[in-house]
Amino acid sequence: MARRRTFQNRNLPVNLYNRNGYFAWRDPRDGKEYGLGRDRNAAVEQALEANLLIASLHSPARLVDRLTGAANRTCYDWYLRYLEVLEKRGVKPNSLISAKDQLRAAMRAWGDRTLESISVLDVADLLKTWTEAGKERMASMARSRLVDYFREAIAAGWLQYNPGEATKVHGLRTKRQRLTKEMFLAILAHAEQDKQRTWAASALKLALITGQRREDVARMAPKDVQDGHLHVIQEKTGMKLRLPLSLKIDLLPQTLSEVIDECLASNATNPQTFIHARKVAHRVQPGQGIRPVLLTRVFADARDKAGFGGEDHPTTFHEIRSLSSRLYEATHGKVFAQRLLGHKNASTTDLYLDARGAEWVTINYGLLNNDKCKY
Repeated sequence: MARRRTFQNRNLPVNLYNRNGYFAWRDPRDGKEYGLGRDRNAAVEQALEANLLIASLHSPARLVDRLTGAANRTCYDWYLRYLEVLEKRGVKPNSLISAKDQLRAAMRAWGDRTLESISVLDVADLLKTWTEAGKERMASMARSRLVDYFREAIAAGWLQYNPGEATKVHGLRTKRQRLTKEMFLAILAHAEQDKQRTWAASALKLALITGQRREDVARMAPKDVQDGHLHVIQEKTGMKLRLPLSLKIDLLPQTLSEVIDECLASNATNPQTFIHARKVAHRVQPGQGIRPVLLTRVFADARDKAGFGGEDHPTTFHEIRSLSSRLYEATHGKVFAQRLLGHKNASTTDLYLDARGAEWVTINYGLLNNDKCKY
């Protein structure tokens, strides 16, 4: 049973409180209070209005909604249908898990509300919970997911407009440090000195020359080499690539074939993957594959030893993919880089080709007019 209200609050609307002549309304959902000043009549009017709004958000379905079927079209109902849509679109299991994570907060807030009751303000308020916590990147990903969530609802006839499209995420900035050629060579030098994980340097070279993601690099195996090509099926997108064994990147003296030979130059019998354990360690037998997370760790260890770990957001193993794309773009063109990365859209490749100011731009001396140049 709720506690009886004090004498000074007894004749006030629910959730409205008199604090020594100053009125405040308390949101019953989270306990947050909002000051309403000292004018009693104005405070009562605003409190009643706020209480009606809260009641409307949690009230049973209206008769008109029940007659039109809108009462059965809640956000959670569409969430279940949306997951089915993603599966039909061929979304990979990991991407499906990410979609659930990105929509979890929305379902907690709106799950039992009708889909058509969600406004731009509702979406903006939800995104604000992340931006106020300094998680702009997460807010951006959640917004993109919500826009797609509502877009599919429109296509299915559940909704008339997309409340997510009008929202924005401000303050979003790329934080992770880009990997430069000089940094990679310094990190590689320290990886070559790793006596415990002797596969470390080979893993970095394989990632650079193929330009593939961490998970794909870890899964590359001798069985994938056929007809003079390394066959790669990207785990994230399902894109199928055939990389010629003669492939070469400017930063390394070796071809892809020679890097693979270096990976396999161990005492392990019938190694499962190119990057594999060379000796027994933590119940891992020689020849067994390396977990992707270990690639991240060996890179971070070598990076820190090379003196590049002091940044707020230091470069990571994934940045090898960006460096690879920039090197190939410089020698073979943007289309080649896009195909190597396995991107369907050039705009996605552009994100990888952006050096974020980490590299110097060389000005071609031939472009200068020497007659007018004084220096």
